[in-house]
Amino acid sequence: MTTADPDRSTDGPTDLAHTVARLAATEAIRDLIYAYSHLIDRGALEEVSELFSDAIYGQCDGAGVAVGATTVRDADAVLRANRAFVKMHGDPPSPRTEHVTTNVRIQVADNNIEASACSYVTVLQAAGELPLQPILTGRYFDKFAMLGGRWRFTQRLFCVDHTGDLSEHAQRRLPRD
Repeated sequence: MTTADPDRSTDGPTDLAHTVARLAATEAIRDLIYAYSHLIDRGALEEVSELFSDAIYGQCDGAGVAVGATTVRDADAVLRANRAFVKMHGDPPSPRTEHVTTNVRIQVADNNIEASACSYVTVLQAAGELPLQPILTGRYFDKFAMLGGRWRFTQRLFCVDHTGDLSEHAQRRLPRD
């Protein structure tokens, strides 16, 4: 004789489908977070701006609250901001950076069409006279939604925690809270 396990749901396939959808969402979102690192390090600023065409984009304080001006769903403004800030080197032009994104914590909403994430970023650079070194650490406070059948950023706020030598990376100073 078998007995029912009181800790197991009796909803069966519905719970399984929901869990699979959540896992698929988590992996798609993780890939989107990492896509930014690959694109920015290649200097593909146009493609970077497209990632944030549906998003609020800007800087934040340590609690993830926006500070200063933000860009709202405007890929051209994101492109202009990145072109004004990021110093490019060589041919083909790139910032000569490696964005290392770690400690990614993704929380998918129960509806499986919205999510948020917080992650750490360390930016390494070797350019010009600057030997390979960390130049910046911080955190991304991201939000996402399923739009048009794919996951999209709806927010990326960046908190700068520490800076090193930004002389080969920044064309202007980072705004601070």
